[in-house]
Amino acid sequence: MLDNLSRFRPSPALVVSFAAITLLAGGTAMAAPDAPDAPDSGLQALTKAKVRKIATNQANKAITDRAPTLEVLLAQTVADNAISTAKIADGAVTSAKLAEDAVKAREFGPTQVATNGAGIANTTTATVAVTCPAGTQMISGGGTATLGGNDNIFMVRSAPSGNGWAVTYRNLSGAALTITAVATCLSA
Repeated sequence: MLDNLSRFRPSPALVVSFAAITLLAGGTAMAAPDAPDAPDSGLQALTKAKVRKIATNQANKAITDRAPTLEVLLAQTVADNAISTAKIADGAVTSAKLAEDAVKAREFGPTQVATNGAGIANTTTATVAVTCPAGTQMISGGGTATLGGNDNIFMVRSAPSGNGWAVTYRNLSGAALTITAVATCLSA
């Protein structure tokens, strides 16, 4: 019976943690002197503002330790709209300076898909290209082909072409087919 009750006893670390949280929640706590020989008058109140300052300093130190070559501005010191595209030098932000997953797709903005199709006769090779509309920028692309005959149609090339995409197919299907170039365009 006694063994069953001992497993519900909190650890000393849990008790100390709970006491610290309780004191912080109350708004103030007493900080111990830095050295054993410090006078008792060295005790000072630990306020929420001091805790925030300590946390901010620790966060900034962690950022600096993880990215020493990256200049970091504190959020509190940057006014709204203080940083604009015109104020950022070319090449200032590179993939080497961005943390993995730092920018999500939804943060880029809206996209649209542009397509352009053309017929391809049997036993021929043909290329079709698509250009993104004015005011947009191509970010990816590819191609498709309708199937028919014995479905022997092969993509030979798929690559960026200006502000769009181009695909080349070889048709050995035994029938005329349609090939389509596709580009995903980022709206400005």
